Amino acid sequence: MYKVVLADDEPMALEVLKYIVDWEGMGFHICESCSNGKEAIEAIDRHNPEVVITDIRMPVVDGLDLIKYERENGRDDINFVLVSGYGEFEYARKAMQYDVRYYLQKPILQEDIDEVIIEIKRQLDKQAVNKLTMEDDKKAAINGILEELILGSDEKKAFECLKRMQGEMERINWNCILVDFEGNKFELGDECKAIRRKAKKAAEGFPNLFILEQSVNRLIILQGVSSDEAIRSRMFTISKSIYERLTTLASCNFVIAIGEEVKGISQVKHCYYTACRALRERFYTGFKSIIRYEEIKDKPFNFEFNEIFMSNKVFEAVEEANVEKLKSIIDNTFNYFKKYKIAPDIVVMFVSNIIFKAKNLISDSESKIIDDSKAIRGLKESKSTISELNNFFETFCIGCCEHFNAIRNKKAKGNLDKIESFIRANYKRNITIRELAENVYMHPAYLGQLFTQRFGMGFNEYIHLLRIEEAKKLLNETQLKSCEVAEKLGYSNYNSFLQQFQKYTGMKPKEFRDDIQ
Repeated sequence: MYKVVLADDEPMALEVLKYIVDWEGMGFHICESCSNGKEAIEAIDRHNPEVVITDIRMPVVDGLDLIKYERENGRDDINFVLVSGYGEFEYARKAMQYDVRYYLQKPILQEDIDEVIIEIKRQLDKQAVNKLTMEDDKKAAINGILEELILGSDEKKAFECLKRMQGEMERINWNCILVDFEGNKFELGDECKAIRRKAKKAAEGFPNLFILEQSVNRLIILQGVSSDEAIRSRMFTISKSIYERLTTLASCNFVIAIGEEVKGISQVKHCYYTACRALRERFYTGFKSIIRYEEIKDKPFNFEFNEIFMSNKVFEAVEEANVEKLKSIIDNTFNYFKKYKIAPDIVVMFVSNIIFKAKNLISDSESKIIDDSKAIRGLKESKSTISELNNFFETFCIGCCEHFNAIRNKKAKGNLDKIESFIRANYKRNITIRELAENVYMHPAYLGQLFTQRFGMGFNEYIHLLRIEEAKKLLNETQLKSCEVAEKLGYSNYNSFLQQFQKYTGMKPKEFRDDIQ
């Protein structure tokens, strides 16, 4: 393991550095923690560490003087990581003079320090290729070369190194297993270490097997075997062993993907890429599954999807604040995704577009109700599987419905008074609910619902009621004929007037007039 010395005058900061990183799981050991630069110099002399993480401002000897001292005494091999809460460029600039490549600001975020430690590990592994001579260290050197072969840019050079170190690797069959799991140290607690340990333990003990840590959440397992049948059997055995061990961790969401076997270590990158392709099937298979590339390679994702049509249907239900209709549309949409195996990127894009459109639509309504960072964080955390994304999307859209309701109910109180005045002034002409909705910037269906709640009847029924009340008045106070009354009130068809009059009064216009007289 690579050795690490920590230096910070704040005890709490030292504790954070100890526990924010899975040091042992990533191949490091903290050999000493120091409270100032003088103690760090002494610790470096005692332990000869590969990595020193130091705060800038400390008593006795500060971080910059510590680095200067070690560099001037020939310690160019130490990877210094400079930590500061001040964020001043001058410190970083001075540190660069002493060949410091890594700089972190307080408060330290896990993803930032993990990225730095993984990069340092990668560099140390590469350096080990040229330094290690003992047989016990050979596997670590090969791991560094294999990582370069799969993830690096100089494949040819890495392959030539492997040939010199272990020529038989080109004469056997290879395949790749990816173990991908969700969560970070803070979400999983102590189980974070256990996850990687269990996965590694399950894969250990096989010849020509190499385990690489691509990231905090992913292991790459490479296995070489002499025959095609043997490699298939071996990959299944390893995958099943890992699966059984990880399923004992209740909070661990993981997926195991198996690539396509190849002949010779020089082609191992193909194994990795095909395993990555299999891993994308997690979107539909869900977590706690084993996915084999050979089972999905002839079942590509579908990129054809009428995004505009489906978006409009969702927005229509949202604007109407019709939750049941909205749920039905979302269910149908996601069932379509599953049935036709729409590409995950297309599905995520569809959801993203609706989130941003909804945000803009609600902003136009003068109500900042969507927390942008929360919505985007929710999307990122939910896009691993279609079921998670479905749940997130439905919850988000229902929330939009509720907010639209709140906004429009507030506006509706004033709008309905205006609408009533407008109707009483214009009921004799052919007005429609759509015309009213446009005047008050509301959806016709939603306005119809509010209208019924306010007046106890539908819009058309209310128009007829006003017209018949006016008809009764005209029949009583004027000598107009019934057909003239109908025309004056906006009925183009006398039979329609007659039908409505009888409905509300229980008699014909002539009978009504005779009864009054």
